[in-house]
Amino acid sequence: MTADDPRLIGGLNPWVATAPEPVLTITGHTAAITQVRFVWNGMRCVWCRQPVALWTDGGTIDVGLASGRPRRRSPTTDAHWYQTYRPCGVPAIPDDCPHPNCHRPATRTLSTGEQVPTEWLHGRWRLDAGPFTHGRDMDERCPTPANPKTYRLLDEVWSTLRRTHADLAAAADAYAADQRRRAERG
Repeated sequence: MTADDPRLIGGLNPWVATAPEPVLTITGHTAAITQVRFVWNGMRCVWCRQPVALWTDGGTIDVGLASGRPRRRSPTTDAHWYQTYRPCGVPAIPDDCPHPNCHRPATRTLSTGEQVPTEWLHGRWRLDAGPFTHGRDMDERCPTPANPKTYRLLDEVWSTLRRTHADLAAAADAYAADQRRRAERG
């Protein structure tokens, strides 16, 4: 779906205000947040230059603690934190710019005389369904969760896992600190 309406709803963009409530399920040392609206930002209409947000509902965020090697080439077998964004798919691109004041011509004429529809969305290359691993090197095509409650649920997961799996969380923290030190050294 799409829209970037200049009329705010309760001070929020419509795509934030109308986002469904995410649902949290914690099982052991893993969690899933479902019913997430993911929003792809950073696109504009090439004609009116207005920003356009596209979104899909029904995505999932997988988050938790895992033991074992986080990467195949990693020599350590320590625990590690993970967070993966899984949109339910790529949003459909509307035929026309959603801004009512956009005056995009419907077609253009090729040198052969053929009439073809004009393109309007700049940044469509950013539309990707992932999955995206959330971390230091985020893929710039990664969408963001729209509902602010999603971030509160992520905080709840982290605090719950730290409380209920203290040893595994400490090992994951030590692994993350080691990875940061290695990255700083180059």
